[in-house]
Amino acid sequence: MQKQAFSAFTQGDIKTAHSLSVEVISHDPNADESYFLLALINVQIHQYVKAGELFKHAIKINDCIRYRVELAKVYSLQGISDAVIAIVNTIDIHQVKSFSQLNTLGVTLSIVGLHSQALACFERAIDQKPAPETLYNYAVSAKFCGQYKQATKALNQAIALKPGYHQAHFALADLTEGTASQAHIVTLQNLLSSEKLSTEQTMHLSHALAKEFEKQKEYGLAYQTLLQAKQQKKVHSPYQRSADSQLFEGLKAVLEKPVTPSNSNLGNNSERPIFVVGMPRSGTTLVERILSTHSQVTSGGELEDFSLLMKHASQSASHSVLDAKVFSAHNNIDFATLAKAYLTRTAHIGKGQGKFVDKLPFNFFYLPFIRKAFPKARIICLMRNPLDTCVGNFKQLFSINNPHYNYTQSLEDCAWFYQQFEAWVSTWSNQDTQYTHMLHYEELVANPELHIGQLLEFCNLPWEPECLNIQSNTSPVSTASKMQVREPINQKSVGRWTNFRPYTSQIETIFL
Repeated sequence: MQKQAFSAFTQGDIKTAHSLSVEVISHDPNADESYFLLALINVQIHQYVKAGELFKHAIKINDCIRYRVELAKVYSLQGISDAVIAIVNTIDIHQVKSFSQLNTLGVTLSIVGLHSQALACFERAIDQKPAPETLYNYAVSAKFCGQYKQATKALNQAIALKPGYHQAHFALADLTEGTASQAHIVTLQNLLSSEKLSTEQTMHLSHALAKEFEKQKEYGLAYQTLLQAKQQKKVHSPYQRSADSQLFEGLKAVLEKPVTPSNSNLGNNSERPIFVVGMPRSGTTLVERILSTHSQVTSGGELEDFSLLMKHASQSASHSVLDAKVFSAHNNIDFATLAKAYLTRTAHIGKGQGKFVDKLPFNFFYLPFIRKAFPKARIICLMRNPLDTCVGNFKQLFSINNPHYNYTQSLEDCAWFYQQFEAWVSTWSNQDTQYTHMLHYEELVANPELHIGQLLEFCNLPWEPECLNIQSNTSPVSTASKMQVREPINQKSVGRWTNFRPYTSQIETIFL
């Protein structure tokens, strides 16, 4: 009967698989395979908490690598990095023999930013079967680790096996040079000529082509390629400014109606987390690299822990992590408990020693709540020339299915969003003068020693000259700036928006 249950599951008949597994367990409470299958069913229907409990029950009955790998995966899908790492530390990857388990473990490790360990899993999986998806996963982690030659080779192998592999083409566009870039343009144009592309395929291939055009200084072609793709996406996912207006207005209301916390809800005085926030493409990764080059600071990457804990504490049932319910419920949230949970989740970063950087740009939406949870936490907010920021956001391919990035579908919407962001963080910084540091990207790269010194002093860190040499920082970078921040601090990106004139004329009137 158990075989029938697994057969039904592989054929997509979840209802039959579920009923058969339950029946097996009714006759044999120690049927670990049935608990395992029930967990897989719950993963498929996005019931991750229940899936985790079922995996743990299966492990109690029969502790095996297969179950532990899937439990780690389920925690990664919930964004619980510390739980993932705790489980992964109990698995000897040399004992993992299955291609599927090696690939799953590699993906899980990469989700929580452990790209060096992920590479070891992907390498062993590729030795068994050089599947295009595994080659791509390997290449992504290799890029984050600065292993560009290995990444290029793996991506070319993946594309040879699967010529229309849109994610691989997008990743490859970061790495091509010279004739390889020119040849890639022809390939991408041919792929985009197909009439059967999905919106996701079009977006990846178009952003890849725009990157290649930009290398050739064909800025007009780059802009038109992006605009055409974004207009196609806009038909299915139009940007609603009203939704973001509600968020920004909700934040202002939080400041206008401060609530005096009770003694039991005074937050946590830990100064371990340093929050780096700002618009995407504004220099947040650069600041993270500067700080994490310091001997007393570790990079935490773009952590979603705070926002997920806020979502859970607000008891919001919406599909969006950030919504008006979070703001309306904040008076009833126990921020001391939230802070403790956040510190527990992040305890693995730097092995619990020193400070760490939480560099999720959109954490600027959580500034009042970060302050309630951590009254003394340092917040660094990046500001950058609005035209460079808007063009950078327009050019970047963010998460396609995340509605919070829909503003990037036009330069005009980017400019509107930037204005809301600027008004909000200006209001915030005027109130939180002691523990919020406003840092201008252009000033930082023009005079690194001065501003890095001020930054370290703000974070209560002693001066270390190594912080000037971010190119020596070998830790993985899991952001769109992964290529740039492996170079010495420079001013090459300042004023880059001018390449896209005259397409910026409408937003120039706003900011100039």
